[in-house]
Amino acid sequence: LIIAAMHSEVSALIENLKLKTTHPYMTYEGVYQSKEVVLVVSGVGKSNASSALSHMLTLYPQIREVVNIGIAGGHKVDLYEAFVISEATYHDVDLTMFNYEYGQIPRFPTIYYTEMRLMNKLSNFKTMKLYSGDVFSTKPISNDPYLVDMEGASIYQVAHTFKYQVVSIKVVSDVIGIKDQIDLYKKSESELSDQLLEVLDQVLEVL
Repeated sequence: LIIAAMHSEVSALIENLKLKTTHPYMTYEGVYQSKEVVLVVSGVGKSNASSALSHMLTLYPQIREVVNIGIAGGHKVDLYEAFVISEATYHDVDLTMFNYEYGQIPRFPTIYYTEMRLMNKLSNFKTMKLYSGDVFSTKPISNDPYLVDMEGASIYQVAHTFKYQVVSIKVVSDVIGIKDQIDLYKKSESELSDQLLEVLDQVLEVL
């Protein structure tokens, strides 16, 4: 299963697949890179990503791997760099008053890690931590390098519940806090599908 938030992120991949349904989500099926693939376009945000992934894992119990693909903002990284996510957490969840860690949903981990078995297969790729939240991020969250999106950690959380592993692939669409961040993002949103597909190709070769 490949899950993306926006049609623009996977338009190059869609050219290789057939439309299956438009409701409740745009889904596509086909054989790609010698693998049977189903693609769902969830829509932007944590709730959309969570509900779409839950729906697909219920509808397709034969799914063996979940791959999240998309663009992301970045801090202390280069524009258009590609990364495999090593760990994901939320930047807009705060229940610390109830003795939870910042970013932690009750009864769930604070940080979701990509399984080491998968990381070993993907050892040739650059890796990075991902923060997720329902906010378009324009101010630094951490002093360390990181990526930020609006879906990733929720995909990891749902996969955790359903006992699936996730590989998340991100290409940097904009750099946090620079003067022309929004303009860069708007440009990237419509232009990074081919690069995302190239990275996906490389990942699928080793999965």
